[in-house]
Amino acid sequence: MSNGQDTRTQTGTALRDARAARKWSQVKAAHEYARAAARLDIAPPEPDTLRITISRWENGHQRPDEVSRRVLRHLYGLSDADLGAPAPAPLAGAAAELAARLSSSARVDDGLVSLFAQNTHILRIRDRQFGAAALLDQMSGHVEEIRTYLDHSLNPDVRAGLARVLADAGALAGWQALDAGDPKRAWALYVLARQAALEAGDRVLLAHALGEQAYVLLEARRAGDARQLIGHAVALGPHPPLLEAWLAAAEGEFAAAEGDRRSVLDAFNRAWIALPSDVPDGSMPFLTLDDVHLSRWRGSALARLGDPEAITDLIAALEAIDGGPFVRAQASLHTDLATAYAAAGERDSARAHLRAARQLAAEVGSRRLLSRLSRVLLPGEGGDGVQ
Repeated sequence: MSNGQDTRTQTGTALRDARAARKWSQVKAAHEYARAAARLDIAPPEPDTLRITISRWENGHQRPDEVSRRVLRHLYGLSDADLGAPAPAPLAGAAAELAARLSSSARVDDGLVSLFAQNTHILRIRDRQFGAAALLDQMSGHVEEIRTYLDHSLNPDVRAGLARVLADAGALAGWQALDAGDPKRAWALYVLARQAALEAGDRVLLAHALGEQAYVLLEARRAGDARQLIGHAVALGPHPPLLEAWLAAAEGEFAAAEGDRRSVLDAFNRAWIALPSDVPDGSMPFLTLDDVHLSRWRGSALARLGDPEAITDLIAALEAIDGGPFVRAQASLHTDLATAYAAAGERDSARAHLRAARQLAAEVGSRRLLSRLSRVLLPGEGGDGVQ
């Protein structure tokens, strides 16, 4: 088999595996390809032609061209190497490509930076309502576009603006990856967010990225390391009160994972004291924290400890946000209530919240919550409460 045929076969395998991982048919893949192309302002082929083309790509009969590879990168998160990109161009061609990217990045201005920030927030709102599974590929494309401009921008002010947006977008993509059950990808995105925050010289964004990255450690059952990372974030302060409250609450959650009740209560007391009484000014759109959400957070931590006091906090929070836009938060609340009721030996209540949590977690595609739910043991079904 020739090198060209080898490349086409490898590309076909990568595309077929990427589609299979999403459980898409070729018809569904063609539909999603057309949507991705539209987001990139690229006109896709006619649906029947596109479906045949996808089949030829996957069978190794044809290799995607440069425009198609751009859409496929955005759609599947694959690299140029995965997609059988041609060998690196000669030096003159590579220099011309670099010059083109530098010229393109030179056209980035404050207006485009603001547009990137607005798009990040729109994706954040959609994530809260519909979950990470439906948005992760789109979010990855958004992050990659910002990073490409940052990598080739020479204007210090534009670089700082792009870096701030990338720190926010990278952290959001990291959270989505973690929620979708991909901690390795989440970790890499948080590293990117931290690097961008350092480039921007923004301690708030850096502390936030550190705090969220600590949740990857928590998922890996390294709560002690998570607490240490939160300590690094706190040490970057002083921080705005809202961020101080958020970091204290995260510290309380990690302390709960270690069974340290005294530290849990102390951390949440500090969070309540730091929490601003007025509505935040929107300078930290990545933080949603008020009395209701802090009560939910405290209840979740207490539920980890099997503390019956958790139920009071969680019920109050559920009544406040039930039916609102924070669908994943509602799924998390039902998960915590199932945990708390199971620990209290109240089987029927635990079962009801398990059903509600599973339904909502499935709707938003939260593998992280579904994994937690799989560890809830109802009284009489293998344990006295929760694992």
